[in-house]
Amino acid sequence: MIKFYLLAFFAAFGASTILTPVVRALSLKMGWLDKPNWRKMNKKPVPLLGGLAIYAGFMLALLLCIHYQPFSDNILRLIGVITGSLIIVLAGVLDDTKGLTAMVKLLFQIAAAVTVYLFGFSIVKVSGLFGGSFHIPEIVGMGLTVFWIVGFTNAVNLLDGLDGLSSGVVAIISASLFFTAFKIQSPVMALLAIAICGSALGFLPYNFYPAKIFMGDSGSLLLGFILSIIAIQGAYKGATLISVLVPVIAMAIPVTDTALAIIRRTLAGKGIMKADKDHIHHRLLIREGSQKKAVLTLYGLTLSFGLIAIAVSGMEGIWAFFAILITVLLTLRWLKNSKLLDFEREKTNEKK
Repeated sequence: MIKFYLLAFFAAFGASTILTPVVRALSLKMGWLDKPNWRKMNKKPVPLLGGLAIYAGFMLALLLCIHYQPFSDNILRLIGVITGSLIIVLAGVLDDTKGLTAMVKLLFQIAAAVTVYLFGFSIVKVSGLFGGSFHIPEIVGMGLTVFWIVGFTNAVNLLDGLDGLSSGVVAIISASLFFTAFKIQSPVMALLAIAICGSALGFLPYNFYPAKIFMGDSGSLLLGFILSIIAIQGAYKGATLISVLVPVIAMAIPVTDTALAIIRRTLAGKGIMKADKDHIHHRLLIREGSQKKAVLTLYGLTLSFGLIAIAVSGMEGIWAFFAILITVLLTLRWLKNSKLLDFEREKTNEKK
């Protein structure tokens, strides 16, 4: 199996590395540029659509491995991933080049989520930490699956605010999920994780500060979408609460950032889709004084959560409970010390 995972990684990495300059040249020629505004960090226009190179690398890895055992036993699921990914990337490309409303983008995401659900990716069982489980009604399972996919997709999309942040963070998360998948012997989960890891890493050198190209929504939506599917596959394989929480721990940074954004905007009386500059990476940028330092700090935090996720994936019962509890408490402590929970001050500043 290792040789197929290596094939997937290097195929994705190589294709993404080679195609990123090609996409950059095309974006410059067509005028597909990310122009500066009040909420963006770039001071000059930067080529967009780097997500196309990430997508190409990911697709190449899947197509090279899809016919080999045991991936061929799950060919319908992989076809679902290919189809759903195409819908997501199409939405991202249209948004990057033409501009889409938030509602239209949401409809594309729901369509992609329903597609992978129909091809076998679903939350069908609810389990307790200490044992016991029950199957949930199909319509409820579909709703939970769509909510899960759309939520994680947008979490990574919101994180894409500094040069190299999303591509690096997703590479670390997917590497963590690959090792988790390897432990629980879930080949589809492992293949998707190693393929998206390779694609993200191939793109990263062009995207790290100062970025020569941005991934755009075509990339950030795709990365979040694939991570959400990996998480569902892990839960499907493990069928326990801990198997659901492991990917959430690995994705703690984008998940926490999204949760804080929803709370912050609700308390401020704003719509939860309204953009602001109070995300975790914005706060770290102010504290660290440079994009590089802020991004490297978030890389380190993501790696820490990834290692915790790998360790927790082998635990059961009371030990898993205490490991998760300690992780939650330490995370809350970090958020408090970083003043990321100081919502009242943010609300006061908003009124001034």
